[in-house]
Amino acid sequence: MALNVGPDFKQRWLNTPEAVRQTFIDDLSRICDVLKPETVLEEWLLYDQKSQLESERRIEAAYAQRKAELIEEARIRRQQALEKALNKKRAEAQAYAEQLRRDEELKFAEQNRKLIEMRQQLDLEIQHYTARYQKNPEQVLDFSAGQYRIEDSQIRSELDSVRLRLELEAESAIEQTVNALRDKLRAAAKEEIDYILQNSNLSQ
Repeated sequence: MALNVGPDFKQRWLNTPEAVRQTFIDDLSRICDVLKPETVLEEWLLYDQKSQLESERRIEAAYAQRKAELIEEARIRRQQALEKALNKKRAEAQAYAEQLRRDEELKFAEQNRKLIEMRQQLDLEIQHYTARYQKNPEQVLDFSAGQYRIEDSQIRSELDSVRLRLELEAESAIEQTVNALRDKLRAAAKEEIDYILQNSNLSQ
């Protein structure tokens, strides 16, 4: 007689766990034994009954193991997908922080350029006033209490004091700008880290 194994038998057979396939082969071999003339039917029936129970146990254990393997494979795929998504978020956060840092550096450079131009302008003004005073080194002011003379050394001392004060103020402004930039970068990095932790599925 012809054996009808149904459509796609080869694919289904190959997808079946190895232990199950071996059990099927053993069952077929045992069935073939009953066709042999020397086989005692009563003994074979008893043996077949025990063998069927063993086959069912082996098949159930094989499918349980296969199910566990499929669950583990699915877990690994999900873990890899989560790690990939997290790495993507980290890369995006890092790119955003890098862009923010570059923007802040540009702003800082622009502010620093303006401060340098301001300092240069102040230097020019100081030189201008110094030149004016040098043209009139012997200026004498008359007061009701007598004469009062302003010496060049006093003028230079006052101008040096003004220059020093302006330089200190400019350096203080630059330092404040640098500190503000650092605080903004720290705040942006903390905000991105908090966002990643709050929106990551790994914490669930």
